[in-house]
Amino acid sequence: MEGKKIEIFLKTPLFRFKYMIDGEEKHLMENAVRISGEVIKEKSHGLTINVEGISNLKISETSLPFREIFIPFSKVDYIIVK
Repeated sequence: MEGKKIEIFLKTPLFRFKYMIDGEEKHLMENAVRISGEVIKEKSHGLTINVEGISNLKISETSLPFREIFIPFSKVDYIIVK
C-alpha cells in the first residue's frame, strides 16, 4: 500500500492532547476517528502515514502538530484505498 492515498477509520478515537502552535495552546480534535493521508511505510503490525487531515466525522482538521503518524492495525476498523 506504500504511496497509496487512504482513509483510515479507527475503532477508538485518537488520544486527545495539548500542543503549541505559534505560541498558542491548542487541543487535538475531540473524538478523532478518521485519518486521511498517504501511506509512507507498511509493516506487518501497522502503517506509517503522511497525514493530510483528521476528522471526528463532523469536523475535519488539517492544521496538526504532526505530519506523520504510525497506526497499528489493532486500532483500525477499516481502510478505504483511494
